[in-house]
Amino acid sequence: MKKAIYMLGFFVSCNLFFAQRDHIAFFAGLELQPALNGYAPAFQMNGRLYVNDRISLGAALAYTQQNHSDNFGYLADRTRSYHTTFNLLAQNDLIQKEKFSLGIYISTGMYFLSLVNPDETYTQTTYNQVEDVWFVHQQEVPRRLSRNLFYNIQPGLDLSYKLGTITKEKVGIYLTSRVGYQFVLGNGDITNGTQLTKPVVSLGITFNGPK
Repeated sequence: MKKAIYMLGFFVSCNLFFAQRDHIAFFAGLELQPALNGYAPAFQMNGRLYVNDRISLGAALAYTQQNHSDNFGYLADRTRSYHTTFNLLAQNDLIQKEKFSLGIYISTGMYFLSLVNPDETYTQTTYNQVEDVWFVHQQEVPRRLSRNLFYNIQPGLDLSYKLGTITKEKVGIYLTSRVGYQFVLGNGDITNGTQLTKPVVSLGITFNGPK
């Protein structure tokens, strides 16, 4: 699993060095993310830098949370799970028309799953320095019960319909649907990768064009 991540990471970093740095794409939207109980709506975003007219490389991030009445064997009346995926991403825009594009992608990386007790909190203190002045910030955060790390890989399709353009550089705005299948590998304290291995669907907006 680690070898796959290292290979894709090396491939991405090498090609980004030779990429067309004036052509980028950014997607943001909502995703149906597999969670402990079925699916949960997640925020999903990715950024890509084009190597040539069709190939782009970048990274993707998705985040969601889910509340549970189950305590999963811990001393808690209820629990909450946080799901975060961070993947390296490669995409090939196979079909590029004036109003429509179809691409295939593959992303791979890590799936982070943590379980907390929302009824038991502790004070977390952070320090920030701004112009030689230190600021102290305190907040109450839930007590963590479990933290799990999985490997995931997701192939899929990217379908985009052009809504229009903005700015003088004519950056295209696209309504985008991404349909993939998420394979999650590994075992955790409260679940295993098989439970999280399911189809993934997202819908959002893509900005595609020169910087």
